Amino acid sequence: MARPFVKLPPGARAHLEAMAASGTLTESKAADALGMPLTQFRRVIVDDPGSASIWRDALAVERDQLLAALYDRAIQGDTKAATTLLAVRHGLSEKGSQGAGEPVQVVFNLPDSMPAEKYISALGERPKVGTDA
Repeated sequence: MARPFVKLPPGARAHLEAMAASGTLTESKAADALGMPLTQFRRVIVDDPGSASIWRDALAVERDQLLAALYDRAIQGDTKAATTLLAVRHGLSEKGSQGAGEPVQVVFNLPDSMPAEKYISALGERPKVGTDA
């Protein structure tokens, strides 16, 4: 039985970033391409800081590719793409700004409690007991 991987193999950064640039980056495909079992690949990118950094960098390349494609669609007039970009990159949506300024706060000020007699007198008229008013 082969010894388990403790970090990604040499050349993993270039290989994973190339996969990300071509749109084929997934955990299972990355593990296969690097000759690792998927479970070991997942463990290595969690346990080894250097491997985690390589994986994050590859995901950043993929994110940049996707944002560029979305940007191109938005520039060509795709309003859904433009709305998505504004929401993702700038915190804006049709509901208003989510990321800028102060958050909205609603404050309810309730009066102090009072005894029932005082409340009834504040109403101005005492209810009649025993009648169908």
